[in-house]
Amino acid sequence: MKHFLAILSITFLGGLAQGQDIDYARSVVAKLTAPDMHGRGYVNKGDYLAAQYLKAEFSKLGLQKFGVDYHQSFAHPVNTYPGKMEIHLDDNVLVPGKDFIVDPSSPGFFGTFELYWFEDLVLKSEKNIQKFIKKTDQFKFIVVKEQEIVKGEQRQLLNAAVKTYMARGIIIVRDKLTWGVSPIIGRYPIVEILKDKISKSSRKINIEMECLHIPKYESQNIVGYIPGTQKDSFIVFTAHYDHLGRMGTATYFPGANDNASGSAMILDLAKYYLNDVDTPKYSIAFIAFAAEEVGLAGSKYYTENPMFSLKKIKFLINLDLMGNGVDGITVVNGTVFQREFETLVALNAQDSLVKEVKIRGKAANSDHHFFTEKGVPSFFIYTLGGSKAYHDVFDTSDNLALSEYEDVFRLLTSFVSTIHQ
Repeated sequence: MKHFLAILSITFLGGLAQGQDIDYARSVVAKLTAPDMHGRGYVNKGDYLAAQYLKAEFSKLGLQKFGVDYHQSFAHPVNTYPGKMEIHLDDNVLVPGKDFIVDPSSPGFFGTFELYWFEDLVLKSEKNIQKFIKKTDQFKFIVVKEQEIVKGEQRQLLNAAVKTYMARGIIIVRDKLTWGVSPIIGRYPIVEILKDKISKSSRKINIEMECLHIPKYESQNIVGYIPGTQKDSFIVFTAHYDHLGRMGTATYFPGANDNASGSAMILDLAKYYLNDVDTPKYSIAFIAFAAEEVGLAGSKYYTENPMFSLKKIKFLINLDLMGNGVDGITVVNGTVFQREFETLVALNAQDSLVKEVKIRGKAANSDHHFFTEKGVPSFFIYTLGGSKAYHDVFDTSDNLALSEYEDVFRLLTSFVSTIHQ
């Protein structure tokens, strides 16, 4: 109770002022999701183009550099699809991203293949399987329904299916298509097709799919800061700016909610604190991470090569999926930093901001993870509800409501004010 009363007594310290600029945030999201950013991925250097835009915004806003530039270069492996991406199912042309996706580790592949359904093949006797293998050779794909795959054992099952039936690849029939990025290249292609685009009557698939695996793709984190009166202590806001990029020449994944919205939020926060008449007590750093979608590669590199000592970080707030919020927010590490979580909940209740502040424990699901592992106090916050578009071609700026953006912004600045006391 005393802790709650202490929160109520805060004289705002600039934290509760209406300082967000939602129009600016919308313009950032629109820019980062535009076709000429190529989905901020690894085809046509989309992530580099996004990084250049963010650097220009850091400079325009007036953030300071830790070195000669805002960027921190590093390299990581990634599998990409820069060329042809065409699939014909019998006489039907499938649309990449909408009707089908490829597993992000799939190798390039070309050819026409017969289709055989896994549920039918498993009913064959061993003798009949051998006849089947001999008859059909390797010019076939095995079709597996999503519900036939045991979660956590997917790859083992698919490997077994390819080996047992001497197939060239796998088709997974899905209710919904969500894509990703892989640092590795696999042994055989996996194509995922929406269930209403394929049936038992489908006989053949023709695939033309170009792939390029890049062992050392050059990328960059973008880092700037505002000096505080206590320059050696930092509050840190982070968000990843990369997304999935292109799947072929015609399809790109805009990534409005994931995570143009978080990138917009940290720019808007920088703008807010730079326009504050009072110098913050602690320095405030802003880090836009690359390669989050490739296994948190950017934040892992940063924590191993920090631009200032990680021990100087008072608190880090990682932001992702900031575009919705009608059902509230989730706070990863809330159970780890219980006192700070209770502060966040109390501030939210005090000003009737978001619907709910949900607690979650540790999770290696975003860029806060490697900071947490090195002892940095940190939250990962994401919004809930609204559009269900995620890792698909429908996560566009037009579909992004930013419904609770202003309230989340206000909650964040209020929380930082308590740390600045």
